[in-house]
Amino acid sequence: MKFIKIQKGDRRLHAVLDGETVEVIDASPQNPWKRTGEKFKLSDGKLLAPIEHPGKMLALALNYGSHLHGAQRPSRPEPFYKNWNSIVGPGVPIILPKDVGKVDMEAELVVVMGKQANNVSESDALKYVLGYTCGNDVSAREWQGGPTADKQWWRAKSSDTFGPIGPSIVTDLDPSKMTILGRVNGKEGQRCITNEMIFNVPQAISFISRYVTLNPGDLIWTGTSGSTPQLKAGDTTEVEIAGIGVLSNPVKSA
Repeated sequence: MKFIKIQKGDRRLHAVLDGETVEVIDASPQNPWKRTGEKFKLSDGKLLAPIEHPGKMLALALNYGSHLHGAQRPSRPEPFYKNWNSIVGPGVPIILPKDVGKVDMEAELVVVMGKQANNVSESDALKYVLGYTCGNDVSAREWQGGPTADKQWWRAKSSDTFGPIGPSIVTDLDPSKMTILGRVNGKEGQRCITNEMIFNVPQAISFISRYVTLNPGDLIWTGTSGSTPQLKAGDTTEVEIAGIGVLSNPVKSA
């Protein structure tokens, strides 16, 4: 099943997408919901971020061997908090602050929780997942690391617009067999398969839930691969995951 959030006129609607047909539902998909009977064409609305205000987001650092670049391989999942103020939907510009310096895109699989998870086992972890979406963990490298870096990643990872997600949440996918592509201006800069993760989705959920209860609608960003493409004003980013779709965002200066 493919869930979306869409704006039609002055209404912001949760819906199920069937091909090019939007079927409106009466609640967000992480809650009990039912179809309202209202339908319209996808082209009659504008896609929004499928979840705009999650309770929390945790993102995994250094979760692909190809992204270590000499850093020590982690012995356990290394999540950090990414703030939901960074979320934007498809087509919404990524805004580069004037003093930001080098900024990269990071193409990622994002897990959307569907049930409350507290101290769950790896074998049961996927039972708590609603579905999956595309994410772009935009990262300001000079604020993130180096001699002038901030002590925390509060703005390097969570500046406004630094967390595009979408275009949909898709259920019943195998998170170990997805191909993730990252492109800038149509040029491929990242490609990986999710089985390359150092800590897979069940391991990440189980580890996090030992210490932090995960609630419906919470997001887990699962890390990025390889060498990440640099962004500048005028660029267009794309994150593509088969079965989910393409998340595209332009880049602008503040």
